[in-house]
Amino acid sequence: MHEAFLRLVDQSRADWQNRAQFLGVAAQLMRRLLVDHARKRHAAKRGIPVTLNEEILQRNPGADQTEEILAVDEVLARLNELDPRQARVVELRYFGGLSVEETADAMSIATRTVKLDWAMAKGWMQSQLSPRGQR
Repeated sequence: MHEAFLRLVDQSRADWQNRAQFLGVAAQLMRRLLVDHARKRHAAKRGIPVTLNEEILQRNPGADQTEEILAVDEVLARLNELDPRQARVVELRYFGGLSVEETADAMSIATRTVKLDWAMAKGWMQSQLSPRGQR
């Protein structure tokens, strides 16, 4: 988390247009950092159960979260091909740690839309993360 803050602060040429842009960049940066960290710690284990846990950022990613982060990142990339808005909601909520209201504000959409997108995306991603849904 500290690394994400340092990278954001280090962007001397960044000209943030608004809070939403900043939060979006912060969520993308957090996703990249967590995925990079998880790849470094990746063990040869495969097929462990994965859940779409909203509180992942409240923990230090350990060996058990490594698989989860990598699996969510992979499925999120597939979701982005199908529905970019839903993927953005997941990125902001899961990797950015934003609430429903903060996500709605950052995306300039209604909280109801965020709730619906979050529910749809979680359901689809969970089906993809289950052993039967993995490719």
